[in-house]
Amino acid sequence: MAIKKRSVQLPSMTPGTHRTVSVLSFGKSGARPKVYMQAAIHANEMPGTMALHYLMPMLAEADKKGLIKGEIILVPTVNPIGQSQLVGNSHAGRYNHLSNENFNRNWIDVSEGVAEKVWKKIGSDPHANVKMIRKAALETLNAMKPANELQTLRVEMQKLSTDADYVLDLHCDIYAALHLFTARNDWVKDRHGPLDNQGAVQALAADLGVEATMYNDPYPSTLTFSGVNSALWARLQDKFPDAAIPQACMSVTLEMRSQHDVSDALGKSDASNLYRWLVRQGVVGGKAAPLKKMKSAPAPISGMDVGYSAGTGFLVFHVKPGAKVKKGQPICDVIDPANPHGPKGRTTYKSATDGIVFSRRLDGYLSWPGQVMYRISGPKPLAHRIGMSGLDD
Repeated sequence: MAIKKRSVQLPSMTPGTHRTVSVLSFGKSGARPKVYMQAAIHANEMPGTMALHYLMPMLAEADKKGLIKGEIILVPTVNPIGQSQLVGNSHAGRYNHLSNENFNRNWIDVSEGVAEKVWKKIGSDPHANVKMIRKAALETLNAMKPANELQTLRVEMQKLSTDADYVLDLHCDIYAALHLFTARNDWVKDRHGPLDNQGAVQALAADLGVEATMYNDPYPSTLTFSGVNSALWARLQDKFPDAAIPQACMSVTLEMRSQHDVSDALGKSDASNLYRWLVRQGVVGGKAAPLKKMKSAPAPISGMDVGYSAGTGFLVFHVKPGAKVKKGQPICDVIDPANPHGPKGRTTYKSATDGIVFSRRLDGYLSWPGQVMYRISGPKPLAHRIGMSGLDD
């Protein structure tokens, strides 16, 4: 079957210009399981795009052989608005210059619109409920009249993802180990049950060799792309507690190391790992290799220690991404460049938990009050983090 490629055109924001998003489809439209993957919503984060560069010919060959059992939709560079943000010979791409919005915030919570459509019909048949909810979500999105290109981008991409069984949003950090964010609801068989060690998220983390896996409990409140796709089902479970509504979409934010980690070797390896996971989920035919163990146990986001700077200076770190640390261990110093007293010119920041340093700034980076310097995945909720359900920048 031929690869299907189409362009989604965004409305013009200035005379003589318009932007488009390229969407590629593999397999048969409407087949299950359906997978949606996108990369570079933060447009200067390209490791995911590199992985899809290598994954696409693998899927094209599988499609040619009739091995794709489901439907796979890939959007290798999902944010043409951010792609155009070249400022002072640097690529920005994280915040919309018109509204100052983070491109991975303020995606669309369609749960209210879906609830209005299904409340009289929702019942005890989970399969019927899933079909009904997906149809209502698409109808809700189709009825929207976005006013500008960013709103249009959100509506059009969610039309592609809202009825998917699996959603992977590919990101990276400034300097980081491979890590993953999801929701507790994506880990459990029922939302009050124990963590299920046989699920698709666990397989994804294991197949890709993820260093740290974190989950919102029970689901994210922040309207990230991954969050709105997963939380639709959880929000409807809240609205209709007596109805049989399964967690019908596993949605994750996959942080593929650092911005500079774009290479043929990593792209090829990541693509092979993603392909193996697709086989394991029955999306592509074949037999996957035995599943390895996860590198670390899943941890609550409320256990994440976020190191905030309290002053000005420049950063020097004691540990690299992926390092395992103990509570009280020094992580970095902020150095006052004008202080002539050596060690007295340093402010040391220490870990508030045992855990894994999964992301940090670069050495020599300018530091300012309130800056996020590093993040550490810890196994137990931290008192000051309880109730928080997302990242801080």
